[in-house]
Amino acid sequence: MGLLLGRRNAWGTLGLWLRVWLRLWLGIWLGTGWLTSTAQATEYPVTVTDLAGREVTLAAAPERLFLDNPRHLFALAALLPDPVSRMSGWRGSLESFDPVAQARFAAAFPALSDLPTLGTNGNAMPSAEALIALDPDLIVADISRHAGLRQTPLLDQLAALQIPILFIDFREHPLDDTQPSLELLGQALDSESRASALITRLQSATAAVDDCLDAVTRRPSVLIDIAPGLKVDCCRSNFDSGLADLVDHARGDNIAAGMSPGTENVLNPETILARDPDVIIATAAQWAKSGSIRAGFGVAESDTQGDMADVVARRPGWSALSAVNDGGFHAIWHGYHQGPFSVVALQAIAGWLHPQQCGALDPAATRRELYRDFMPITVDGTFEATYRAGPSSPHSSPH
Repeated sequence: MGLLLGRRNAWGTLGLWLRVWLRLWLGIWLGTGWLTSTAQATEYPVTVTDLAGREVTLAAAPERLFLDNPRHLFALAALLPDPVSRMSGWRGSLESFDPVAQARFAAAFPALSDLPTLGTNGNAMPSAEALIALDPDLIVADISRHAGLRQTPLLDQLAALQIPILFIDFREHPLDDTQPSLELLGQALDSESRASALITRLQSATAAVDDCLDAVTRRPSVLIDIAPGLKVDCCRSNFDSGLADLVDHARGDNIAAGMSPGTENVLNPETILARDPDVIIATAAQWAKSGSIRAGFGVAESDTQGDMADVVARRPGWSALSAVNDGGFHAIWHGYHQGPFSVVALQAIAGWLHPQQCGALDPAATRRELYRDFMPITVDGTFEATYRAGPSSPHSSPH
């Protein structure tokens, strides 16, 4: 038995290296014009320009994707009928971010439970050796990775192995980068018609926001409170990316804008009390650490409300803030600006900032329709909520 296993392992290793060498030779043949592509829905080889401005050439439709950001599964699932069948692995999983979403994707695609996972220290990119073991034919990564990877040999190593890497973005600048990212994935994965249909729906949802904003004349002050209690109790905020883009588009005055360089930093609690923002928007998810606000798939509204009450109770002075007492303290699912559906968050934020002009927007309906038409999983849970400080305060958004 041991001899048999040894032979199998040896043949498996040999097969892996044969595939790697075949990819190398295939790249040489394509580069010299020795091979020609056959007619397909998308003609390969195809060259696209990713969000880092790099030209990425794909010899064939990728069948062994590696996701450096597991949250990109939401985008793949919106574009492909069975994304897991075209994946060789991912870095981590959705488990630590949203275990219910992970379970629902695993129920829709049972192979997800056996998908190889590369564990890394912190947020580090896997090594070339670890990636080779999974034999990917395309790596999908966040644009935020690019600057750091340019200081390492990994990009050159992947290029030498003919393993393309495609940089996309739903997180740093969701409104600007979601459409080109979906277009890139549609081109790369031979799913352009599906990507086009999704983009059209997202544009329509954005247009509904822009229509109601035409009548807006005042920009209410806004505190963006990123994952309260997760890393620090108070208060990480977005300065010029992520939710800051959504707040700015919705004509809010982000109190963190211009306070400090960089995309994220910790605001002084005294500054927040002194500014007394009109609106507070806290991001929420199902992180493993207690003390944060829960939201997302399968989360009951009562749990979200209880967590928001805990945040108010443990932060000195927060019980006196205008937003807390006047219906302006809101929680929103953190995953909105980590996937292709940030327009749902935009609709929620516009309604919170300008209830008279944009109160008719229905982000919950938009979310349900997008998941009904583009996603393989159900979307029940709590994804946006308004804190009820007392009986007279506004009710939370429907979920």
